[in-house]
Amino acid sequence: MTSTTPTWSALRKKEQRRHRRYTVENSTLRVSWLGINGEPKMATHARVLNVSESGMAVELPEAPMPNTMIRFQSERYKLVGSGSIKHFRKVAHKFVVGLEFNDGLRWLPPPDDVKEPIPLFPPLS
Repeated sequence: MTSTTPTWSALRKKEQRRHRRYTVENSTLRVSWLGINGEPKMATHARVLNVSESGMAVELPEAPMPNTMIRFQSERYKLVGSGSIKHFRKVAHKFVVGLEFNDGLRWLPPPDDVKEPIPLFPPLS
């Protein structure tokens, strides 16, 4: 018999998050970071997995140096920013990295309840 009731640790973790995370559809950013040995790395199409008001999760092809900063940009949407690495884990042949935005950068969530996945940026007009 399996239970559909969430575990206590899952509930506690969810309650500790400051902001809701939104699953992102088909969005990539140019990302630069320091590799595990301190060497500069760059990905021109790093996939954004989810976003919240204060951070996001991105997928990188190589492991980052822990507790450092990642810079990201999108020329199309005129975005330049950075985030501090809070955690990362290997998933298959990639690395999922959780970032907390730096320098007061914030992402504004949709005003209404929305169906996910959502676009990271509003449509260009």
